[in-house]
Amino acid sequence: MFRLVFPFLLLFVAGVSLVSPATAALTCASSASPLEVHGEGITERTGDIVLACSGGAPNATLTINLSIFLNADITNRLTSTTSNTFTGITLTADNGSGPQAIASTATSQGPYSLVFNGATFTLSSSGGVVLRLAGLRGAANELDFDPSKSLQVLIGLNPSEVLTVTADQILVGRPQHGLYIGSASTLICSQRGSPLPQNIASFTSFLTSGAVFASTRVTEGFADSFGPLSDPQNLNANTGTRIVVQYSGFPAGARLFVPTVVAGSDTQRPTAGGDLGVPASGGAYLPGSSTLLLSFVQFANANGAGGTPVYTPGLPGSGIAVLDGMSEVVLTDGSGVAVYEVIDANPSVQESAQFPTFLSIAPFSGNAIQTSESVSLGPISTVNTATAKDPIPRFQQFAPLPDCTIVGDCKAAYFPALFVAESSLSYTAQAGGVAQTNYVQIQNQAGGVLEWTASIKYQNGSGWLDASPTQGENNGTIRVDAIPGTLAPGTYQATLTIDAGPLAGSRTVAISFVITTPTVQPPVVQSAVNAATFAAGPLAPGSLATLTGSQFSGTNLSVTFDGIPAQVLFSNATQINLVVPAGLGTESAPSKTSSQVVVTVDGTAGAPFTVNLAPFAPGIFANGVLNQDYSLNTSKQPAPPGTIIQVYATGLSGTGVITAKIGSQVVAKPYYGGPAPGFVGVQQIDLILPTNLTGNAVNVSVCGGPSAAQVVCSPSVPVAISQ
Repeated sequence: MFRLVFPFLLLFVAGVSLVSPATAALTCASSASPLEVHGEGITERTGDIVLACSGGAPNATLTINLSIFLNADITNRLTSTTSNTFTGITLTADNGSGPQAIASTATSQGPYSLVFNGATFTLSSSGGVVLRLAGLRGAANELDFDPSKSLQVLIGLNPSEVLTVTADQILVGRPQHGLYIGSASTLICSQRGSPLPQNIASFTSFLTSGAVFASTRVTEGFADSFGPLSDPQNLNANTGTRIVVQYSGFPAGARLFVPTVVAGSDTQRPTAGGDLGVPASGGAYLPGSSTLLLSFVQFANANGAGGTPVYTPGLPGSGIAVLDGMSEVVLTDGSGVAVYEVIDANPSVQESAQFPTFLSIAPFSGNAIQTSESVSLGPISTVNTATAKDPIPRFQQFAPLPDCTIVGDCKAAYFPALFVAESSLSYTAQAGGVAQTNYVQIQNQAGGVLEWTASIKYQNGSGWLDASPTQGENNGTIRVDAIPGTLAPGTYQATLTIDAGPLAGSRTVAISFVITTPTVQPPVVQSAVNAATFAAGPLAPGSLATLTGSQFSGTNLSVTFDGIPAQVLFSNATQINLVVPAGLGTESAPSKTSSQVVVTVDGTAGAPFTVNLAPFAPGIFANGVLNQDYSLNTSKQPAPPGTIIQVYATGLSGTGVITAKIGSQVVAKPYYGGPAPGFVGVQQIDLILPTNLTGNAVNVSVCGGPSAAQVVCSPSVPVAISQ
């Protein structure tokens, strides 16, 4: 589509004036030979615009204003940064004596238009002339490779009885993909390293050294896509067509080398690494043969502009040149650029060329490192407008399509081929249940290196799948977890896509996940122990106890002993800490020796669990002994003899007496024995350490019973003593 509305453009066109008398109308048949142009190109040269005029007055001299409107930005170079006049666009008139330049300058009338003001020419003796506009360049990349779009111009002339144009809108260019690429693998920095030959300037030395390499093939999208500086498409350009190869992801110490000169597919002997179906060779080229030849460009910038090709072919007749040179790609922070310029080509043949990139790196430990490479026509630019300094030609960076359909080797064994064993995965889980796991097997069933990525697309729900890893190379296994999470009962669907690129293809795996209504599992008690010692035995009413089991998680949790509610202090899926109801030891049931414990979660009660009861069942907590200064009693913080220690225990909540033992000495009446202030179910026993204690530690236990003669003692704990 034209960016400007053509009917309004004619308002910009000045009139036609006759310098010498003429009474007959001049009729101009407009035409062009539309060229195939790079769809990536920003400065593509269009076909010449020809106006074959007849019917005018013999030998009349006319002065006209001619306007041209392009449906993309006009990108010829401006004469200066402050000028609106173009260079490289010519307008000639041929009245039978050959084309003669018309003394008028192409002037910009906006991004998409130009005008030749005061263009004067003379008609032939028969009243005719051929006007030719050549060298117009436009931003073909703005048409986005849309096959329904083409470069077109609108010709602006005064449609009077003196001068008319048979067709004011004509086709001047057909955008095509200019670059296709092929590659069987990318460079991988593996732990075994890659040797550097003694002669780093020789292609043959790299081949015989066994250095790791990967080849890249570049192919013309149309004949004459790759043009040297001498090609008509590059008239008034800075360089011939360039190929920009960008490398990244290399570790410190890595070095890259590429052939200095690359002989193409139609040369005497093509350059090749041997991994893309062509025998390994540095290549051979016959000067003047019009066959594809690429030269490494030294000192080019990161976008592929500037610098100088390092190779100049010999003169025609100088004999076949055998190619064996190598150039190093300078890496900075693991990234580098190699730039090639087309030095020779056949404009009538669709050509290709391939070049291996050799890696040198010392052996290292750790994981292999995957690197990346991108290829583009160059110089690369984002400037879509006419300027005074930006390079011509220049190109927008696009990811090229595979070239195997052009070369005819899409099914060749040296290219990777993706195979995925699974076509579908099915999962079933209860709502709120645990994740389910399946696996997807990926295989490379051919050569090269298969690089793949994995992605998930949901048909309903989201976030309920986890795939790992999401990228890899060659054979691999993807673990796919289906996670119920908060999904409501129902059927959920998604697709896992494994993409190995346009050549190896992609595969999809259909995934279904059925969430069922959960079956309520009752809580199960497996043990009931003293909360201080975690030892089996009877529980004392009013003391702390710990229940272990399963299915304890829920919104509402309760525990009863013979129907009497217990105070729950802590709970998770497998453990409950609680206070045994003191009411079990009332005078109405003084001889009660057991109780039925029932745990209820969200209204579902578990089976009763029998626990033994006793009036006293003492146990001292771990780290439950404090010194007189409230520091924790340890070997590094011992208690001096004669000072008071504080012992914290549970199971001494019954009616009777509390005593203790310090070593072999019985303490019939502790300094204090009773409830620990602020701690439910916990008792505090303060003891004065005898002054005659010896050694670094003494065993201490606490006891309780209905009388001093009938007591039950806790397991002893060591108390550190200072001497």
